[in-house]
Amino acid sequence: MRKIFFNIFLVTVIMLFLLIFLYPQKLSEEMENEEVAISQLKTTETTIYVLSQKDHINTIKQVMENYDMAVLRSNLDVYSEILLSGIDVQLQEIALKNATIYASMKINKFKKENDQIRGIYLNGYLFNNPSKRESIEKILTNTDVNTLVIDVKTDNGHILFDTEIDEVIYLNNERVKFTNNDLQELREIKDIYLVGRLVVFQDPLFAKVFPDEAVFDSRLNKPYSQNGQFFLDPSSKKVQDYIINIAIESCRLGFDEIQYDYIRYPDSNSKFMQFDTKNDFENRVNNINSFLSRSRQLLHNEGCLLSADTFGYILTNKQDGGIGQNLETIVENVDFISPMVYPSHYTNGSFGYQNPNEHPYEVITAALTDALDRGVDKDKIRPFLQGFWHSNEDIRNNIKAASDLEMDWLIWNILSVYELDSFTKLSE
Repeated sequence: MRKIFFNIFLVTVIMLFLLIFLYPQKLSEEMENEEVAISQLKTTETTIYVLSQKDHINTIKQVMENYDMAVLRSNLDVYSEILLSGIDVQLQEIALKNATIYASMKINKFKKENDQIRGIYLNGYLFNNPSKRESIEKILTNTDVNTLVIDVKTDNGHILFDTEIDEVIYLNNERVKFTNNDLQELREIKDIYLVGRLVVFQDPLFAKVFPDEAVFDSRLNKPYSQNGQFFLDPSSKKVQDYIINIAIESCRLGFDEIQYDYIRYPDSNSKFMQFDTKNDFENRVNNINSFLSRSRQLLHNEGCLLSADTFGYILTNKQDGGIGQNLETIVENVDFISPMVYPSHYTNGSFGYQNPNEHPYEVITAALTDALDRGVDKDKIRPFLQGFWHSNEDIRNNIKAASDLEMDWLIWNILSVYELDSFTKLSE
């Protein structure tokens, strides 16, 4: 703010000086009317040559006659534009910082009161399932779980709330499962933090209706499909705008944070994939992170934070794995990352364990420690832990690994099947 006031003051001083400088004739006349009797001045014995005022005036006249005033005015206009644009940029930076501070206030207050983010995933399609809702409510009221991750846009390309976004109307892909009132009812059960999960670049509906925006298969001459999954081109502005509009509306619906999933390129080595931009490290990372940066800025303006799900191996891999997820760059463009450090997804021999799935505590600790060793702030890491193919004891070991590193955590189970014994009970 001091810079802004200083720049304004500087412009004012320059303008006043130039007003005087631009009208020398008037100044000359005033000076000529005030003659000073040089002969009356007392001097020392040292001989001093004193220019008369007329000499000064003549010098000024000569300078001004040889100076192109049009150039001066033009330069002044250019300088003013540069200075004012600089002030505008500084004001924008201040506005962005304030938006970020405001967006962070809710989670800072929440964590101050609840110590940690401890969350579970609720499949959005099951939001209105009575038995599922009863199970989730029991967990919220009887354990220290205080966060829900709920789908707002699914792997199938469906939007689970009512929206007037043009592409949604055209695609007819609404499958309304909840409203703002429904989200507020969840908050009445318990003071909870709500995260809206939004699947980004994997969307079969959008890819089939807008094939020009999808990753293309040159061999089959149609949108590329990988095990039934269709990927959108991360560089597509139409795709990016579509996702951002959904994210903003999700925020306004009542979520505290939007979580991007499938924020990546296809994890495939197929030579038949075609993209709008060259498929290399630089383009992949730039396309992913420029999109994340723009998303975060717009979501902060709405009062929401932005997080991103990533593959667990990016904590160890120092490149991007061919999918555009590079740890050092992605953490700079979101508020939190949720690496999916599922022990079952690591290959045999990872971290020295022949069967990583049998060593959840050790594997998760090793993976998360790799990120810390690379200088990532632990407060920016909120891992997705394994809530499937594991016993209650295994799940507790998942949680212990993250908690021992003083990290928040989320549990993933596609069917949202959880047992009370997997979590710490409030009575304890």
